[in-house]
Amino acid sequence: MVIYTESFAPYNFQNEAGQLAGINHDIVKDACYRAALECEFIMLPWKRAYQLVQNNPHSAIISLAKTQERIPLFEWVGPLVSSQTYFFKLKTSDHIVMNDISQAKNYSLGIVRGDIYEILVRRLGFVTDKNLLLFSEADSFMRLFFKKRIDLIIGSDFTIDHQTEPFGYSRDDLVKLKQIHVDELKGNYIGFNKAASPVVVKRFNQALEQLKAEFGYEAYIKRYVKN
Repeated sequence: MVIYTESFAPYNFQNEAGQLAGINHDIVKDACYRAALECEFIMLPWKRAYQLVQNNPHSAIISLAKTQERIPLFEWVGPLVSSQTYFFKLKTSDHIVMNDISQAKNYSLGIVRGDIYEILVRRLGFVTDKNLLLFSEADSFMRLFFKKRIDLIIGSDFTIDHQTEPFGYSRDDLVKLKQIHVDELKGNYIGFNKAASPVVVKRFNQALEQLKAEFGYEAYIKRYVKN
């Protein structure tokens, strides 16, 4: 199996040694071993990974949000690990006030092109090249965010340290604003190509359930998340 993924720390990313790592990467890697499957992990920009998995019957993708639009496109296994999602601003950006989620569209936001957040924020009134800037990689909009050329970013308690620390900042430099309450953000999944062998999908699902029942996910989370 080829397992496609993107750089989305702490769920899946490339560590300082150049190796793929992360909470969901490690869970899926262990599940591959238990299912006696040889899995090759390939990290790509999200939009490219999403296209490839739909063309390769011997592939899957992580970490995939389960939306109504995507449900018929994949065979689903999971959920894996996820965390509640919020809008964040810089602590020094006093002009940004968000007493209600509907006010989010009054400010500019940067996200990765083609990921789940693009669909969700459009529902909140964000429009491309007006208040929504799309990028192939998160590093691009994070740099603009810290230069105050973008008002908002999206993150969670699990991701925010990984988002800020490469740029010399910490979560203490940010303010957590409103939570994005959407069902699609309540789980990260493995999405198998629709033509994947039912036997393979079943074995993988059984392996994941066994792993979760024996050890849970907490040990995986503690590897990458501070407190």
